[in-house]
Amino acid sequence: MSGVATKRPSPLLLAQIAVGLACVLVLRTKWHTTREFVLAIDHGDLLFADFVHHYYPTVTDGLRHGAPAGGFFYPAGFAALLAPLALVGAGAAKVLWGVLQLACLVYAGTTLVSAAVTRRPLLALVGTALTMTSVPILHNLKWGQVSLPILAAVGGACVQYARGRRNVPAALLAIAAGIKGYPLAFLGTYVARRDVSFVARAAAACFITLVVWPAIVMGPAHALFFQRVSTNAVMGAADGVLKDFNSQYAPAVLGRYQGGWDAMAVDVRAMGELGCMVALLAIAALVWVVARSSALRLSGRRDLLCFVLIACSIPFWLRTSWSHYFVHLPLAQVLLAGMLAERQRGQRGRARDLLVLVVLVAPSVFLSNVVGLFASEGWWYFANAGSLFFANMLVLLACAYVVVDAQTEARVSRAA
Repeated sequence: MSGVATKRPSPLLLAQIAVGLACVLVLRTKWHTTREFVLAIDHGDLLFADFVHHYYPTVTDGLRHGAPAGGFFYPAGFAALLAPLALVGAGAAKVLWGVLQLACLVYAGTTLVSAAVTRRPLLALVGTALTMTSVPILHNLKWGQVSLPILAAVGGACVQYARGRRNVPAALLAIAAGIKGYPLAFLGTYVARRDVSFVARAAAACFITLVVWPAIVMGPAHALFFQRVSTNAVMGAADGVLKDFNSQYAPAVLGRYQGGWDAMAVDVRAMGELGCMVALLAIAALVWVVARSSALRLSGRRDLLCFVLIACSIPFWLRTSWSHYFVHLPLAQVLLAGMLAERQRGQRGRARDLLVLVVLVAPSVFLSNVVGLFASEGWWYFANAGSLFFANMLVLLACAYVVVDAQTEARVSRAA
């Protein structure tokens, strides 16, 4: 009997799926029903509440006429990308959105994790477990948010670019930018690498998702009106979110430790904002170094490391910085663990690597995982304390160590 040979799933992929399912079963011992899970993660009692209240009503009522639904703080391109959902009923649309969320989760917990820790199958399984039990990812799933699709799209772009492809990663970056806008920042990696051809290709693709496609779907005049209303809504809500206990924006977290945003002294607030500027400059410098580096330790992971660094910048400039924005943390943690565990016994610097793994990466895992949530007194205490901000900060410090150490090691090798 002849036929086309089918590619079988790898043993690692099957093992990762098994670990993912095991994590779901473990979580069910804590949350016996979907409703218990929804109630435990943030406020509200509706699964996919953002999709139900903001995304779907926008594509059914505001694409050709009217304004985006209240709380729709997204580019017109995102509404245009969701336009096909207007062809089905609310129930079917919610199911389709759930399928997309689960597909992105599986991709992030298997393919992206494996790309971050090549040739380390046991660590890949750990990465899958961390992804499935990550608080930011569970927060994204609870609200039906877009951070998980953005992670899958931008992470997928990094993986495809590293494999020598150019059209697919450009399209993936364009989809991510069309969803939220800020993924345009990830183009900075390729600007630093001076890959003019790819930057031009990706910029053209982003122009299509952000400008051309909305004009086709909505009509040019209405697309412009839609974008103006959405932008004004974002600007109007910018100050109010600083008082929300869920915000992981650095000055907002600092304010909560000073008795609240309104109670925070002006000079303390100014120092917090100055600290954000310093952090952003430091991150930009690290991205530039990684993108231009020829250090052997960074090779093969350059794109994902730049992605992690740029993602870690979010709480220093984005005032909302809700919990789901930190979906990059499991990938970052397992990427760092793989890099820090690389040196062989007896090699110089191994003790430092293990110290960074224990002092920075392991606490970051605890703070961003359900283990940390379960150890707190509930969601309000977990979010109000800025747990995810500190988890992100620890990852950022570990990334800085890895980059500086790799550059130092490369210089010593060249000098020798």
